[in-house]
Amino acid sequence: MTKAGFLFLIIFLYLANPVISQDDSTGDVVMKTPRIAVFAPMYLDSAYDVSGNYRYGKSIPRYMSTGLDFYQGIAFALDSLDKEGLHFQVQVYDTKSKTSIYKLADSGALDSTDLLLGAVSGSEYLDLATIAKEKKIPFISVSYPNDGGIRENPYVVIVNSRLNTHLLSLYNYVLRNHGANNIVMFRSKNSADDRVTGIFKSLNAASSGSVLNIREVTLTPEVTSQRITPSLDKDRENLIICGSLDDRFSKALISAIAPLTATYKMTLVGMPTWEGFRELDVPALKTLPVIYSSTFFDPGTTDVWVSRFAQEYAKATYTYPSEIAFRGFEVMYLFAHLLDQYQEDPVTERLSDMNYRLLTGFDFKPIFLSRQSTVPDFYENKRIYIIKRLNGTLSKVN
Repeated sequence: MTKAGFLFLIIFLYLANPVISQDDSTGDVVMKTPRIAVFAPMYLDSAYDVSGNYRYGKSIPRYMSTGLDFYQGIAFALDSLDKEGLHFQVQVYDTKSKTSIYKLADSGALDSTDLLLGAVSGSEYLDLATIAKEKKIPFISVSYPNDGGIRENPYVVIVNSRLNTHLLSLYNYVLRNHGANNIVMFRSKNSADDRVTGIFKSLNAASSGSVLNIREVTLTPEVTSQRITPSLDKDRENLIICGSLDDRFSKALISAIAPLTATYKMTLVGMPTWEGFRELDVPALKTLPVIYSSTFFDPGTTDVWVSRFAQEYAKATYTYPSEIAFRGFEVMYLFAHLLDQYQEDPVTERLSDMNYRLLTGFDFKPIFLSRQSTVPDFYENKRIYIIKRLNGTLSKVN
């Protein structure tokens, strides 16, 4: 790969189905190609030395993998759209380059763009959200599970659902399936865990009192089996909820539960951050049902589309596609089709279109955070998958 090939990727697909617009002054038909700007953290400036040589030989540093995997998914989607005869101009920007997103916007490079698509977070997300509102360009936030405090910005679409949405789905699962169990929520002592437990408490509140009997237990400073057992019941099924987003606490709780599986009947409910936890792979936890939430579910190669995509991806990268690679493909494929099909309407008005969904059953809803709001504060994907891990396999339970 060359620096020129990665630093600024411009992909032109001159295909058979362009968007056609009318020139009001002359009456002539003007061919207009829809433009999509893709933003991803690829760190390409730091990957090359002053002579333009790639620093890392044949390897790719882990910190670069998210952006490059996302780009690979985008590229595969564009190849599929090409084969379908669709026509787009796509520009890919490295958000970790020396040119800031605002400088790019001030230069006018985004003025005629029809869609912003980004695997970004933090300040980069906020910059793109602001630019989207100023320039009235839909911004599809693919990976950031947060609204960032934006308000009255109907140009932002959040694909990776917020924490509140995940916890609502987890609570509803517990309510439907484990209401009669001994329910215990273990947490640490910090403000982040206060937020998690506070959301559960608000969901569990009713005019006559709490709906579920959820005992909250704070474990500090150590998380051990001995500190957990007083809260468990040998004569009933125990539902243990991890009320913390802290990975260290979560992993310590998993390790402390492992020795207890032979003595207590338990189900463990984790957070949306639990995907890929190696601590869940120990033999003692094989028969322990572990529940967590996700906005993405990979059914494996039993799915025809997944199998085909994984094979083509492996040919190009020698690896199985990561979640962000799948997302890059899915989101580009979906929103490019919406741009093509509804040429006269804003994409955000067509989010309920169920066509062009490949793997994820996105359910985009307008979010009004105030009753006084007259426009959506943003749009959010409300489709949450509840995943069960048991006997070495993953399955959807909703």
